[in-house]
Amino acid sequence: MHRFLESNRGLWDEWADIHAHSAWYDLESVRRGTCKLRSYEVGEVGEVGGRSLLHLQCQLGTDTVSWARRGATVTGVDFSPRAVAVARQLAADTGIDAHFVCSDVLTLPAALTGSFDIVYTSRGVLGWLPDLTRWARVVAHFLAPGGVFYVTDIHPIAEVLDSSAAELRVSRPYFPRAEPVGYPVQGSYVDRDAQVATEVEYLWPHSVAELVTAVARAGLVIEFFHEFPWLDRPWPFLHKQEGLGWTLPPGGLGELPLFFSLRAGKPAAGDGG
Repeated sequence: MHRFLESNRGLWDEWADIHAHSAWYDLESVRRGTCKLRSYEVGEVGEVGGRSLLHLQCQLGTDTVSWARRGATVTGVDFSPRAVAVARQLAADTGIDAHFVCSDVLTLPAALTGSFDIVYTSRGVLGWLPDLTRWARVVAHFLAPGGVFYVTDIHPIAEVLDSSAAELRVSRPYFPRAEPVGYPVQGSYVDRDAQVATEVEYLWPHSVAELVTAVARAGLVIEFFHEFPWLDRPWPFLHKQEGLGWTLPPGGLGELPLFFSLRAGKPAAGDGG
């Protein structure tokens, strides 16, 4: 397991430099005040002013900074030292008082203390985690009683699709497994032509059932699980739909969930159950 995680960490160190100079992340616009959060997640997370927020797998910190601008006291976590360095510099450049921790999420209790009103993670996070049961326990560990956990990501159903094919094709496993699946690295998802030394990315498949069960067994109460017919990034077989993102081509009757969001709460002290 360690070798898979170390290889992925090296890949994300390489990607951090590529992403920091990409139009996709557009750090210069973030410095000028652009909010990288999507409107639906801002609405679903709710008011953050005056609340503490832990952002897991924060990468370059663009969303962390955006939550801070909305009034949250923020802490970002990522396992890539290079990504954390970029995030710290971004916060400094924007005058944001943010705390960043370099740690694997699954071992975070050894690197961070305290509790938070909100634990947040989003967009491209689950596949890098080898164990959702441990992950959900870490979330519950850091969530204050009465607090909110929120995750939004590519739908597990969409993860089985070949993201490089020109037509809709199932090419990846859906059900969880202990060993990751290795995929050849072709640049980065923001620049397929970028030069990257790491040859393989290791991803763990996770089903909807595994996700929901892990969160529930960690003692959190699921408030909703929403499914969306759009993706936040271009795949060759998807169609760009203004205001939504990328969807299945219009005109057909076929439908698939491509993105999701889940919100859960930690019972307040003294609550029954």
